[in-house]
Amino acid sequence: MKDVRCKECVDLLLDYLEGALPKEMEEALDAHFMGCPPCLDFLDQYRASAKLGREAIATEMPKELADKLHEFLSREIE
Repeated sequence: MKDVRCKECVDLLLDYLEGALPKEMEEALDAHFMGCPPCLDFLDQYRASAKLGREAIATEMPKELADKLHEFLSREIE
């Protein structure tokens, strides 16, 4: 199995989470995460951030806030 360094974990994280890596590389990352608490923490934080982002997008913005944001952006663009 290929040894993986921390930088490679960060570089390959999105492909890892999307299941787009070859099986051997996925297994190497799994092994690295299990033996590297800082990388495992980073992975957990990345997953939590992505979940919060999805939840924020799914929440409808209140009309008053949307109107104020639209007004502000319209002034800034002019």
